[in-house]
Amino acid sequence: MAINPLQLMQFQKMFETFRRNHPKLPLFFQAVSRDALVEGTILEMTAKSPDGKEYCTNIKLNASDIEMIQALKHMKEQN
Repeated sequence: MAINPLQLMQFQKMFETFRRNHPKLPLFFQAVSRDALVEGTILEMTAKSPDGKEYCTNIKLNASDIEMIQALKHMKEQN
């Protein structure tokens, strides 16, 4: 699957806007990446809709998850 350079540029622009709108989120991910990305770590996410509905899920990281995350980090470092 080829990556469309124009779409990638558009995504990067949207991602930068997202980062400006939510400056604490990248800092959170940096801290987790630095200290907690090990097998057995549980990542949990909760979402609350404006009408009060709540959704929650979690995953327990395994070896293949860590391998994928490391590959993504490596790809980012090369760009």
